[in-house]
Amino acid sequence: MVEMQYWRCLAVQIRWKTVTVIGAILFSTAIVIALTIFRDHEIEIPKFNTLEVDDFPPLGIEGEEEYPSSASPLRIPPIIHQTWRDRNIPSSVANWMKSWVIHHSKWRYIYWTDDTAYDLILNSHNYLLPVYFGYPESIRRADAMRYVILYEYGGVYADMDMESLRSLEPIVRKYSCILAQEPYEHPIMDGNFEHLVINAFMACAKKHPFMKLVVDRLKDFSHFWNVLDSTGPHFLTFIYKSYRSERNNKTTDDNGVYLAPAEYFFPTLDPVKFSYMKRICENFHTVYKLKQRACVSLKVFGLRRRPFSFSFTQHHWIHTYLGNGLTIRKTYDLLDLVPHAEMYDFRKGLET
Repeated sequence: MVEMQYWRCLAVQIRWKTVTVIGAILFSTAIVIALTIFRDHEIEIPKFNTLEVDDFPPLGIEGEEEYPSSASPLRIPPIIHQTWRDRNIPSSVANWMKSWVIHHSKWRYIYWTDDTAYDLILNSHNYLLPVYFGYPESIRRADAMRYVILYEYGGVYADMDMESLRSLEPIVRKYSCILAQEPYEHPIMDGNFEHLVINAFMACAKKHPFMKLVVDRLKDFSHFWNVLDSTGPHFLTFIYKSYRSERNNKTTDDNGVYLAPAEYFFPTLDPVKFSYMKRICENFHTVYKLKQRACVSLKVFGLRRRPFSFSFTQHHWIHTYLGNGLTIRKTYDLLDLVPHAEMYDFRKGLET
């Protein structure tokens, strides 16, 4: 009996020690994770407490603008355009893709593959084919096709890693062409300039003169070795600035272009840039004033951010153009995700 009690006590002690060890491991792991997350939130600025923070006004906006009433007509066609190389949708983007249908259930959804985009360019802009096939990377062709698609049909273009958070109808009642900015800190940290126009989200009326200018200038920029300069955000930013300087249109005019604040469509920062931005801010007193302003913004608002209540979308920063690609362990057929999706037909085009 005594021996049995001894073994029972020993078993209890072993179980308790095991639970204690496991608990300690889990607790330590949680601490490490918490410290990592906390560290990611922290931007170190030497002698930050001695700075006059008022000398570095915060970047961005704090609230939402006013929109026309729901009775006002849409100035941009209610069409969602998305592109991928074929009809097999990576599971990692499936929910983001469906979010567009959830928040725009009465809109058309047009899906473009490499083949159907080529057919469109062949039918409507065949003079671009030498440029299109001369691009050294597929991302440049993907950039070019989205501009042609928006010019020909109008509507909303969104990358596959863009998630819809709410309906776009309030803002497309107000503007005829909408571009979006990357988070304010991005171009400041990368190039010491503000207001980088990103092409992962765009919305425009059909045959809008701005999008025509974008398509027309593709050939002129095709020789640039960097995709950002040739067809990407740097290219689009240059065209936007040229268009605005040559015209006196208001942003709400039929030919106007509205550059939306980053908080509307790109409210979160790119995690790839975290360590790079932290290193810059550690040398706060040796960098340009604009970068200092961005560092203070990062210090105050943190690196890991959440969308605002008024954000329309969230970008998940997959970076397929850098070769990171999407994790394709499982795929869905297009119609399994969007049963009413339409595709371009070379002979028939799209129904109007």
